Amino acid sequence: MKEEEKLEKEELILRNKFLDLARNAYFKNIVTHSTFLNLYEQTIFEMIQNELPNVKSIMFGGYSEAERKVVCFYCDEKPEFDMLEYIRVAPVNKKFADELTHRDFLGAIMNLGIERHMIGDICIVDNVAHIITLKSMADTIINELGTVKHTKVVLNKESIENLKTVNRVEYKKINIPSERLDSIIGLIYNISRSKVNMYIDAGKVFINSRQCLSHSMKVKDGDIITVRGLGRAKFLGISSTSRKGRLFAETEVFR
Repeated sequence: MKEEEKLEKEELILRNKFLDLARNAYFKNIVTHSTFLNLYEQTIFEMIQNELPNVKSIMFGGYSEAERKVVCFYCDEKPEFDMLEYIRVAPVNKKFADELTHRDFLGAIMNLGIERHMIGDICIVDNVAHIITLKSMADTIINELGTVKHTKVVLNKESIENLKTVNRVEYKKINIPSERLDSIIGLIYNISRSKVNMYIDAGKVFINSRQCLSHSMKVKDGDIITVRGLGRAKFLGISSTSRKGRLFAETEVFR
Protein backbone atom coordinates (compact mmCIF):
# COMPACT_ATOMS: atom_id res chain seq x y z
CA MET A 1 0.00 0.00 0.00
CA LYS A 2 1.35 3.42 -0.98
CA GLU A 3 2.07 5.94 1.77
CA GLU A 4 -0.64 8.33 0.51
CA GLU A 5 -3.25 5.55 0.45
CA LYS A 6 -2.23 4.51 3.98
CA LEU A 7 -2.65 8.07 5.26
CA GLU A 8 -6.05 8.39 3.58
CA LYS A 9 -7.18 5.13 5.20
CA GLU A 10 -5.94 6.23 8.64
CA GLU A 11 -7.66 9.59 8.21
CA LEU A 12 -10.96 7.91 7.29
CA ILE A 13 -10.77 5.62 10.34
CA LEU A 14 -10.10 8.61 12.58
CA ARG A 15 -12.97 10.62 11.06
CA ASN A 16 -15.35 7.74 11.72
CA LYS A 17 -14.16 7.48 15.33
CA PHE A 18 -14.84 11.18 15.88
CA LEU A 19 -18.28 10.87 14.30
CA ASP A 20 -19.16 7.86 16.47
CA LEU A 21 -18.09 9.67 19.65
CA ALA A 22 -20.04 12.79 18.69
CA ARG A 23 -23.18 10.83 17.81
CA ASN A 24 -23.07 8.88 21.08
CA ALA A 25 -22.74 12.12 23.03
CA TYR A 26 -25.66 13.67 21.13
CA PHE A 27 -28.15 10.81 21.10
CA LYS A 28 -27.41 9.51 24.62
CA ASN A 29 -26.78 12.94 26.17
CA ILE A 30 -23.51 11.76 27.74
CA VAL A 31 -19.88 12.85 27.74
CA THR A 32 -17.66 10.87 25.39
CA HIS A 33 -13.96 11.26 24.77
CA SER A 34 -11.16 10.10 22.53
CA THR A 35 -7.77 8.77 23.52
CA PHE A 36 -4.83 11.19 23.28
CA LEU A 37 -4.44 12.80 19.87
CA ASN A 38 -1.17 13.88 18.32
CA LEU A 39 -0.94 17.15 16.39
CA TYR A 40 -1.78 15.57 13.03
CA GLU A 41 -4.88 13.92 14.50
CA GLN A 42 -5.92 17.22 16.09
CA THR A 43 -5.64 18.86 12.67
CA ILE A 44 -7.98 16.23 11.19
CA PHE A 45 -10.46 16.85 13.99
CA GLU A 46 -10.41 20.60 13.31
CA MET A 47 -11.07 19.91 9.62
CA ILE A 48 -14.21 17.80 10.16
CA GLN A 49 -15.93 19.79 12.93
CA ASN A 50 -18.59 21.02 10.49
CA GLU A 51 -19.54 17.40 9.76
CA LEU A 52 -20.31 16.61 13.41
CA PRO A 53 -23.85 16.56 14.82
CA ASN A 54 -25.08 19.49 16.91
CA VAL A 55 -22.86 18.68 19.87
CA LYS A 56 -20.19 20.69 21.71
CA SER A 57 -16.54 19.69 21.84
CA ILE A 58 -13.39 20.72 23.67
CA MET A 59 -9.77 19.57 23.62
CA PHE A 60 -7.56 19.41 26.69
CA GLY A 61 -4.30 17.71 27.61
CA GLY A 62 -3.91 18.36 31.31
CA TYR A 63 -2.50 21.89 31.12
CA SER A 64 -2.93 24.83 28.79
CA GLU A 65 0.22 24.26 26.70
CA ALA A 66 -0.15 20.47 26.33
CA GLU A 67 0.75 19.03 22.94
CA ARG A 68 -1.15 15.74 23.12
CA LYS A 69 -4.84 16.24 23.87
CA VAL A 70 -8.09 14.37 24.45
CA VAL A 71 -11.20 15.64 22.68
CA CYS A 72 -14.46 15.53 24.65
CA PHE A 73 -17.97 15.69 23.19
CA TYR A 74 -20.87 16.88 25.34
CA CYS A 75 -24.32 18.47 25.10
CA ASP A 76 -24.82 20.54 28.23
CA GLU A 77 -22.25 21.25 30.96
CA LYS A 78 -18.55 21.41 30.06
CA PRO A 79 -16.76 18.23 31.26
CA GLU A 80 -14.14 18.37 34.01
CA PHE A 81 -11.74 15.95 32.29
CA ASP A 82 -11.81 13.57 35.23
CA MET A 83 -10.74 10.83 32.84
CA LEU A 84 -7.14 12.11 33.13
CA GLU A 85 -4.61 11.09 35.76
CA TYR A 86 -1.29 12.69 36.66
CA ILE A 87 1.70 10.60 37.75
CA ARG A 88 5.08 11.68 39.12
CA VAL A 89 7.99 9.32 38.38
CA ALA A 90 11.25 9.97 40.22
CA PRO A 91 14.52 8.02 40.73
CA VAL A 92 14.71 6.21 44.06
CA ASN A 93 18.29 7.43 44.44
CA LYS A 94 19.09 10.64 42.55
CA LYS A 95 22.83 10.27 43.12
CA PHE A 96 23.11 7.00 41.21
CA ALA A 97 20.37 7.63 38.61
CA ASP A 98 20.91 7.64 34.85
CA GLU A 99 20.19 10.87 33.01
CA LEU A 100 16.69 10.02 31.85
CA THR A 101 15.06 11.34 28.69
CA HIS A 102 11.54 11.52 27.30
CA ARG A 103 12.34 8.46 25.17
CA ASP A 104 13.46 6.51 28.26
CA PHE A 105 10.24 7.17 30.18
CA LEU A 106 7.97 6.59 27.19
CA GLY A 107 9.80 3.40 26.22
CA ALA A 108 9.52 2.01 29.75
CA ILE A 109 5.77 2.64 29.77
CA MET A 110 5.18 1.13 26.34
CA ASN A 111 7.19 -1.94 27.37
CA LEU A 112 4.34 -2.61 29.82
CA GLY A 113 2.08 -3.18 26.80
CA ILE A 114 0.46 0.26 26.99
CA GLU A 115 -0.18 1.88 23.61
CA ARG A 116 1.01 5.38 22.77
CA HIS A 117 -2.47 6.87 22.41
CA MET A 118 -3.16 6.13 26.09
CA ILE A 119 -0.37 8.49 27.18
CA GLY A 120 -0.37 12.27 26.97
CA ASP A 121 2.52 14.66 27.52
CA ILE A 122 5.56 13.65 29.55
CA CYS A 123 7.19 16.69 31.18
CA ILE A 124 10.70 16.11 32.53
CA VAL A 125 12.28 18.49 35.02
CA ASP A 126 15.41 17.67 37.06
CA ASN A 127 15.29 13.99 36.01
CA VAL A 128 11.72 13.65 37.30
CA ALA A 129 8.89 12.87 34.88
CA HIS A 130 5.35 14.20 35.21
CA ILE A 131 3.17 11.94 33.09
CA ILE A 132 -0.39 12.54 31.95
CA THR A 133 -2.40 9.44 31.16
CA LEU A 134 -5.95 8.17 30.93
CA LYS A 135 -7.24 7.15 34.36
CA SER A 136 -7.83 3.60 33.13
CA MET A 137 -4.07 3.15 32.68
CA ALA A 138 -2.85 4.85 35.87
CA ASP A 139 -2.90 1.85 38.22
CA THR A 140 -1.12 -0.36 35.68
CA ILE A 141 1.69 2.18 35.33
CA ILE A 142 2.03 2.75 39.09
CA ASN A 143 1.93 -0.95 39.98
CA GLU A 144 4.14 -2.30 37.19
CA LEU A 145 6.69 0.39 36.30
CA GLY A 146 9.69 -0.15 38.56
CA THR A 147 12.67 0.72 36.37
CA VAL A 148 13.42 3.31 33.70
CA LYS A 149 16.57 2.52 31.72
CA HIS A 150 18.79 1.14 34.54
CA THR A 151 17.29 3.36 37.23
CA LYS A 152 14.82 2.23 39.89
CA VAL A 153 11.93 4.66 40.21
CA VAL A 154 9.14 5.50 42.62
CA LEU A 155 5.70 6.55 41.34
CA ASN A 156 2.93 8.61 42.92
CA LYS A 157 -0.27 10.18 41.69
CA GLU A 158 -0.17 13.96 41.76
CA SER A 159 -2.78 16.67 41.40
CA ILE A 160 -3.25 18.90 38.39
CA GLU A 161 -2.49 21.83 40.70
CA ASN A 162 0.95 20.38 41.40
CA LEU A 163 1.55 19.83 37.69
CA LYS A 164 0.83 23.51 37.06
CA THR A 165 3.66 24.48 39.43
CA VAL A 166 6.25 22.44 37.52
CA ASN A 167 8.67 24.80 35.76
CA ARG A 168 8.35 23.65 32.16
CA VAL A 169 9.51 26.79 30.37
CA GLU A 170 12.65 28.73 29.59
CA TYR A 171 12.27 32.39 28.64
CA LYS A 172 14.15 33.44 25.53
CA LYS A 173 14.45 36.86 23.89
CA ILE A 174 15.04 36.87 20.13
CA ASN A 175 15.95 39.58 17.63
CA ILE A 176 13.90 39.16 14.44
CA PRO A 177 13.50 41.14 11.19
CA SER A 178 9.74 40.41 11.11
CA GLU A 179 7.07 38.20 12.66
CA ARG A 180 7.34 35.61 9.88
CA LEU A 181 7.09 32.02 11.06
CA ASP A 182 10.31 30.83 9.41
CA SER A 183 12.33 33.65 10.94
CA ILE A 184 11.00 33.03 14.44
CA ILE A 185 11.58 29.25 14.32
CA GLY A 186 15.15 29.72 13.11
CA LEU A 187 16.03 32.04 15.98
CA ILE A 188 14.26 30.08 18.71
CA TYR A 189 16.05 26.85 17.80
CA ASN A 190 19.25 28.35 16.32
CA ILE A 191 18.93 26.63 12.95
CA SER A 192 19.40 27.92 9.41
CA ARG A 193 16.56 29.16 7.20
CA SER A 194 17.05 26.19 4.87
CA LYS A 195 16.56 23.74 7.77
CA VAL A 196 13.48 25.62 8.90
CA ASN A 197 12.08 25.33 5.36
CA MET A 198 12.68 21.58 5.42
CA TYR A 199 10.63 21.21 8.61
CA ILE A 200 7.78 23.32 7.21
CA ASP A 201 7.72 21.56 3.83
CA ALA A 202 7.72 18.16 5.57
CA GLY A 203 4.54 19.08 7.46
CA LYS A 204 6.30 19.06 10.83
CA VAL A 205 5.30 22.58 11.92
CA PHE A 206 2.07 23.34 13.77
CA ILE A 207 0.55 26.58 15.05
CA ASN A 208 -1.90 26.07 17.92
CA SER A 209 -2.17 22.37 17.02
CA ARG A 210 -2.92 23.09 13.34
CA GLN A 211 -0.49 22.07 10.65
CA CYS A 212 1.09 25.06 8.90
CA LEU A 213 2.76 24.87 5.48
CA SER A 214 3.18 28.63 5.03
CA HIS A 215 6.74 29.91 5.49
CA SER A 216 5.64 33.54 5.64
CA MET A 217 2.72 33.18 8.03
CA LYS A 218 2.62 36.02 10.56
CA VAL A 219 2.87 34.68 14.11
CA LYS A 220 0.50 36.34 16.60
CA ASP A 221 0.90 37.00 20.31
CA GLY A 222 0.11 33.86 22.29
CA ASP A 223 0.60 31.43 19.39
CA ILE A 224 2.12 28.09 20.32
CA ILE A 225 4.61 26.86 17.70
CA THR A 226 5.39 23.16 17.56
CA VAL A 227 8.20 21.75 15.42
CA ARG A 228 8.25 17.96 15.46
CA GLY A 229 11.73 16.85 16.41
CA LEU A 230 12.71 20.20 17.95
CA GLY A 231 10.07 21.12 20.52
CA ARG A 232 7.43 23.72 21.32
CA ALA A 233 7.51 27.41 22.08
CA LYS A 234 5.05 30.18 22.83
CA PHE A 235 5.40 33.54 21.08
CA LEU A 236 4.66 36.19 23.70
CA GLY A 237 4.96 39.20 21.41
CA ILE A 238 7.18 42.15 20.50
CA SER A 239 8.73 43.94 23.47
CA SER A 240 10.71 46.66 21.66
CA THR A 241 12.10 47.83 18.31
CA SER A 242 15.68 48.79 17.47
CA ARG A 243 16.67 52.01 15.67
CA LYS A 244 17.22 49.97 12.51
CA GLY A 245 13.72 48.52 12.68
CA ARG A 246 14.53 45.06 13.98
CA LEU A 247 12.13 43.57 16.50
CA PHE A 248 12.90 42.20 19.94
CA ALA A 249 10.44 39.44 20.82
CA GLU A 250 9.77 37.45 23.98
CA THR A 251 9.23 33.69 23.81
CA GLU A 252 8.73 30.76 26.17
CA VAL A 253 10.45 27.52 25.14
CA PHE A 254 8.87 24.43 26.68
CA ARG A 255 11.08 21.73 28.07
